[in-house]
Amino acid sequence: MSTADARRAPVDRTSLSWQRTAMHAAIVALFAAVTSFQLGEPAVAISAAVLAGVTIIVGATTPRVTRSDVEQRDPWMLMVRTVVVLGASALVALMLVVAVALEL
Repeated sequence: MSTADARRAPVDRTSLSWQRTAMHAAIVALFAAVTSFQLGEPAVAISAAVLAGVTIIVGATTPRVTRSDVEQRDPWMLMVRTVVVLGASALVALMLVVAVALEL
């Protein structure tokens, strides 16, 4: 392993970690959409599916951290995108809980 590769390794791991977190949250949103459809909540299912699709796209298109220079390594945008995906997934879960609670 070269010196440049050794210096890039922590940034690569951090970048991939944030991408995995975003994709896991998107998958949770997708499961919530499927569950709401199975529970007979079509409005929630449609809006949850749209949000899940958006979260999957945002999570999948997260750019990697600039790796050319040590000074340019800033994972801030990865964290922001992950927070957006987590927030959208939480919104999907909240919509499902509210829809099921109102039916009781």
